[in-house]
Amino acid sequence: MQSRKAISVVCAIIEHDGKFLAAQRSDGQSHGGFWEFPGGKIDPGEDPGNAIIREIKEELGTAIAIRMPLPSVSFDYPDKAVTLSPFVCDIVAGGSPPKALEHDQIRWVDMNEAKGLTWLPPDVAVLKHYGARSL
Repeated sequence: MQSRKAISVVCAIIEHDGKFLAAQRSDGQSHGGFWEFPGGKIDPGEDPGNAIIREIKEELGTAIAIRMPLPSVSFDYPDKAVTLSPFVCDIVAGGSPPKALEHDQIRWVDMNEAKGLTWLPPDVAVLKHYGARSL
């Protein structure tokens, strides 16, 4: 039996004006066309909080501040096992608006709009945790 590669990733639920940012994966990426919370792999030895700040700068060209973590979720793909650590975040005061540097598009959505998008499976679980948290 072939063992799957274990991958640790982070994602940001960036809130603004009662909405949050959704990003559509580019066709050239794995799972192209699916929606996700922006983020990426944690480098070896890197703190997850530092990883999400770095990834958002690389993917969206903006700086974020972490407000709080949400529970991590795990998902098994045929070739890899992903552990996704989400963070609820804000764009820092005076920060640049996010730009789709690595995605086909980004958009601000509310929970109802998000339900109409086709999300990656791990992000579906994150969306459920996010929607269920008590405000």
